[in-house]
Amino acid sequence: MYLNQLTLEQKKIVANQDKILLVNAYAGTGKTSTLVEYCKARKNKNILYLAYNSSMAKEAVKKFEGLNVKCLTIHSLAYQNIGIAYKDRLEKNASLKPFHLSKYFKNPNYEKNSALMDLFYKFLTSNKTIKEITRESKGEVDTEISDRLSVLWNDILYNNSMPFEHDFYLKMYQLAFPKLSYDYILVDEAQDLNPVMFDIIVRQSANLVFIGDSYQKIYGFRRCINALELLASNPKSKTLYLSETFRCPTRIISLADPYLKLAGAKIPLVSNKKSEEKMFSPKKQKCIICRTNAKIFCFAYENQGKKIHFVGGIKNYKLDEMVDLMLVFSKNEEIKKNIRNPFYKNFKSASDIIEYANNSKDVETKSRINVLLRLLNANMNPFEFVRDIKDYPLKDADYIITSAHKSKGLEWDHVVLEDDFLDIEEELLRGELLKKSEKNNYISIEEINLLYVAITRAKVSLESSKNYFFDEEIFKEAKKILKFVN
Repeated sequence: MYLNQLTLEQKKIVANQDKILLVNAYAGTGKTSTLVEYCKARKNKNILYLAYNSSMAKEAVKKFEGLNVKCLTIHSLAYQNIGIAYKDRLEKNASLKPFHLSKYFKNPNYEKNSALMDLFYKFLTSNKTIKEITRESKGEVDTEISDRLSVLWNDILYNNSMPFEHDFYLKMYQLAFPKLSYDYILVDEAQDLNPVMFDIIVRQSANLVFIGDSYQKIYGFRRCINALELLASNPKSKTLYLSETFRCPTRIISLADPYLKLAGAKIPLVSNKKSEEKMFSPKKQKCIICRTNAKIFCFAYENQGKKIHFVGGIKNYKLDEMVDLMLVFSKNEEIKKNIRNPFYKNFKSASDIIEYANNSKDVETKSRINVLLRLLNANMNPFEFVRDIKDYPLKDADYIITSAHKSKGLEWDHVVLEDDFLDIEEELLRGELLKKSEKNNYISIEEINLLYVAITRAKVSLESSKNYFFDEEIFKEAKKILKFVN
């Protein structure tokens, strides 16, 4: 792309001289090509590009070829400086589990172990020290638990028999207050930043560019934060937008835009796609996008005669957890001993886990239960299916399948949305009922964002198993009745 081919929005970004530049880049709006032009305009500067994951970093190396740009992930940066010393422990690929923490208590039990584990991960994903987290937790957790936090951290650092994860050396790196010798640091996917990563970056003296899409923030469950919002009030910052998509035609944008508005977007997404080529044909390969892994299991189970390609590999979808859930439903205590996932071991019966699902916001578990009940009612057995399921190469597949979370950053000509996403009209009906009972109807904004992400993966055609598309009247009702929370 040449400078004279850039849109007005892109030209403003390339020319910007602010110390902190925040770029809200909607789906398919040429984020990477804009950054490439930004770097070309600063050829004599030393630039670091921080990617969300290693595959994105490798792809960026090709895109920034010939420029003075180092492409890394924050983990690879931390690994070079600290993590490499823990190479042998990392190669064991062991994760810290609640049972590892029993030794810290005189009378250990699962509740104590889990509470310490939760406190530890709160520390691990924060910008705070052990002392700060321990002090803040007083009154929230038992002293017996908070007092063990520093003991656990020291054990992780110096006891070679303890599991060691990649986030551990990242936290060590942050606590060392590293100084990076770059003139510019470009941070991708800035709407879903680990607070540890954020703290490392904002301490630097370099010019900072945070680029992402606030409405693709979908990793709140990992305690991720949105740097585009956090830094918007900083007097040194400037917010610019990329709102013209090169991916989606107008007819698909018209389906995505109501969700953007519902999520609070002030600037609409518009199509800059030159043509509406490749109109849909039934023979075209489709990508099925699901909200939950349980629905992926269900689709694969119901399409056993078809060749399916799982985006990112089949192991990433935890289909074997359906077997663990089925064991929870069993009344045979001997069979229940075969449950492998510690989460499912917490439940003594089907009624226990159903009660948990109904009273929590655990969308995945609720979806798994619904799928399992359907299978059991149809006298179907998932054991053999999980054992024999195959992941076909992309070129041979009848269907591509993925979750909304894993679809981010990807695109396909033909997309089908499955029926397990948030249904705004259903929520409106529930909201009216809750209003009458004087209860609040809260909805996670990330459920809205997931639909926006899924819809904007489509380059040519979009189908859905359910009617997710609503008009202005429903939009007004939703804004009036429903309460959206981060």
